[in-house]
Amino acid sequence: MPDPRTRTALTASVVAVGLVVAAAGAVTAAQAAPTNGCRVDYAVSSQWTGGFQGTVDVTNLGSPVSSWELAWTFADGQQVSQAWNGTAQQTGSSVVVRNVAHNGALATGASASFGFIGSWQGANSVPVSFSLGGTVCTGKVTPTTEPTQEPTPTPSALYVDTTTQAYTAWSTSSGTTRTLLEKIALTPQSYWVGNWDDAAHARDEVADYTGRAVAAGRTPLLTVYAIPGRDCGNHSAGGVGTSEYARWIDTVAAGIQGEPWVVLEPDALAQLGDCSGQGDRVGYLHYAAQVLSEAGAHVYIDAGHSAWLSAGEVASRLQQVGFDHAEGFALNTSNYRTTAESRAYGEQVSALVGGKPFVIDTSRNGNGSNGEWCNPRGRALGERPRLVDDGTHLAALLWVKLPGESDGACNGGPAAGAWWQDVALELAANARW
Repeated sequence: MPDPRTRTALTASVVAVGLVVAAAGAVTAAQAAPTNGCRVDYAVSSQWTGGFQGTVDVTNLGSPVSSWELAWTFADGQQVSQAWNGTAQQTGSSVVVRNVAHNGALATGASASFGFIGSWQGANSVPVSFSLGGTVCTGKVTPTTEPTQEPTPTPSALYVDTTTQAYTAWSTSSGTTRTLLEKIALTPQSYWVGNWDDAAHARDEVADYTGRAVAAGRTPLLTVYAIPGRDCGNHSAGGVGTSEYARWIDTVAAGIQGEPWVVLEPDALAQLGDCSGQGDRVGYLHYAAQVLSEAGAHVYIDAGHSAWLSAGEVASRLQQVGFDHAEGFALNTSNYRTTAESRAYGEQVSALVGGKPFVIDTSRNGNGSNGEWCNPRGRALGERPRLVDDGTHLAALLWVKLPGESDGACNGGPAAGAWWQDVALELAANARW
């Protein structure tokens, strides 16, 4: 099971947030003093009655700094209620945002981004000036033209993340390539969170992603992937230590905004007992389901796929973890088994665990499986994500794996999580839609 993103890709995605939405309304400021300057991009990326989401990109144009704080004053009495990738304090109309551990060091020309949720009444004008460490940054203001909209959160409206590798590839392409990549880039997919960054950074990224989704009135989808002994030493080997997992889950859960759907620990249950270093894996999964659900998540425990274990064995393992907190189970994560095959298998499992609901990853199952799991060729995008309410136990079809990201260094592919455009185009071209 591949790490869906490299550390570099994750960091780049966070920095890009303010840039992606800057067109919604931005203020750019440059400091006159040549030895100590800054630039700020401030955007209202989403706005509704009484509330809004702001994203800020701050660039250091002066000497390198090891920490920073950005200050501004609201003109219309807006109030910041929460922030991510930064620590916000507000006194009256004055706001100060300080860096968090992972984005404090800014070399000359380097940038950091953060986001926040705020409230407003009457007007929501953008600030006209900012100061970075006491240095004033002023500039031309371009008011937002974003229409005021009431958020309509519903599980059927999954969030499209504009910081994925697929979205970047699509937005920088043209012609037929752009048309094909649009099928991937503009389809809701899961945001994977694991231990490729420290727990605090993972928490901040979860807060950023889920906060953006909630502000857009959409439901976020998360995949939690850091179980001790992860992938039994294969392409996605790793995970946190056995003594660290509970603390890691606590930290990540603290970043959850809204009510995301969560696929919990791909392959962990199917690989139960297959290798050393797993610790109390059943206990870890039970604890994670509890903590994440208490934070607002709808948790589905990953249970492998239809060609891995018998329905009876999977049901037995799910019952060991229990459904005190998890809502159901997930099938076919990052695999290629057809939807029909997965549905039939899921109904068998569900019948053995009290009729619990299940979800299926359809991201790459459009042509079914050829027996390979690691970067097989000739596959296709599957059905687009949607909720299912047809009297069966299938709750949703989801894109859990991010199409176009490698399963690992196999069959000619790059490292796990790296973007592989040839395969992305192949998946899109072979899709039946």
